[in-house]
Amino acid sequence: MIEKNYKVENYLEEKEVILQKSEFDENLMDESKTDSSVIYFNKWEFILKIYKYKNFILMTLILLLSLFYYIPMTELYSDYEKIKNFAKDNLEGKLYNSISLFKKSENPLISIVISTFNGEIYLKPAVRSIQNQDFFNLEIIIVDDGSVDNSVKVVEELMKEDPRIILIKNGINRGTLYTKTRGVLNAKGKYVMTLDHDNLYTYNNVFSTLYNESEKYNLDLLGFASVETTLDIRNSKKVIFYNYKNSQIIKQPIIKTLFIAMNYRFHSSTSLCLYFIKKELYFKVIKQLGEEIINRNIDAHDDTIITFLLARNALNLKHLKKIFYFILIWPKEYYSSLTLQRNVKKREREKKNCYSYLTFAEVLILYTENDKRDKKIAEFNFLRYFIRNEKCQNQTDIIDDTIRISNLYLKDKYINLKAKEEISLFLNQQNKYINS
Repeated sequence: MIEKNYKVENYLEEKEVILQKSEFDENLMDESKTDSSVIYFNKWEFILKIYKYKNFILMTLILLLSLFYYIPMTELYSDYEKIKNFAKDNLEGKLYNSISLFKKSENPLISIVISTFNGEIYLKPAVRSIQNQDFFNLEIIIVDDGSVDNSVKVVEELMKEDPRIILIKNGINRGTLYTKTRGVLNAKGKYVMTLDHDNLYTYNNVFSTLYNESEKYNLDLLGFASVETTLDIRNSKKVIFYNYKNSQIIKQPIIKTLFIAMNYRFHSSTSLCLYFIKKELYFKVIKQLGEEIINRNIDAHDDTIITFLLARNALNLKHLKKIFYFILIWPKEYYSSLTLQRNVKKREREKKNCYSYLTFAEVLILYTENDKRDKKIAEFNFLRYFIRNEKCQNQTDIIDDTIRISNLYLKDKYINLKAKEEISLFLNQQNKYINS
């Protein structure tokens, strides 16, 4: 082994001598007379240098890669600290702006719709995250969906300090699709946003940024990112970032495939709360859905239904790589007293969820293009959320709709044969149960 290394070194020394002499050889200026052994040496020397400095090169590459990872993450966690501080202030009820700035406008530029059910502990922080914005020409429409707690009283107290707040009461529980739609139909703003009653906006410049961006590029739909904490906000360092996407403007018809594909790969991006929407576009979607579907008591997939149709009808869409929405996992002490109410609501939702899944499947099959890839999305969701859902077995109160919508899938030529067999088997089982 030692002898072999010695020979290699001698070989290199000989070649080095040739190179030194060749530097003064005028004949080498002519490419046709170039000595191939000199060219071979250049390659060999390069390989040797890489071998000699391999550790240094490896460490440099590792350092560069770590910088590419560390710098963005440092930026994100720096943002998270700002978000956390803003959220704490909202949770504590702090107001950044003077109440005198809250003036009702007949022509607000932005309408924020909050649907709430038993949200008395959440509503004030959610509204504070709107009131603490640097954008004032807006309205806050809160639609109460038949709450049995003090939600309405909380809203009425907030209305005393802020005339921009409008309260609408359903009287009975109608579901989130109906409730959000009712709020939007009462909106006067040029743009509409929705906010879940237990979530928050992240900074005080969210609305001004979204409005200016939409106006600048004439956008119908402007998406942004969200962040979720998996622990108590006051001491959590573990965060999840959602909905990061390219920020270029997407136009039709590309939006029909690209946006939908992104939505179904990253489920969180289907949240209606993560979009700044031109009201005209939203009204178009409401009209497309129709009163019959909107009047159904739906508590699941309502966001996905709306964002799906918004994408179908939007002309210009853009996503911002900015975290503007905070999905807050509330500490236990905030809601422990409402455990019973939440359990009642959960049982009610379980009964209604199957109808929601079925409606989602109906919208998908009706409004997808006659395209195999598009129909594959519809097929996947119908099988996963309804046909294979044990809780949706033997639902006699929705059997007529089940048969009707299943037949839509069975008749569609783009639906896979195996999927049709599974749907047929499901229908046979339903009929056997009902007839027994």
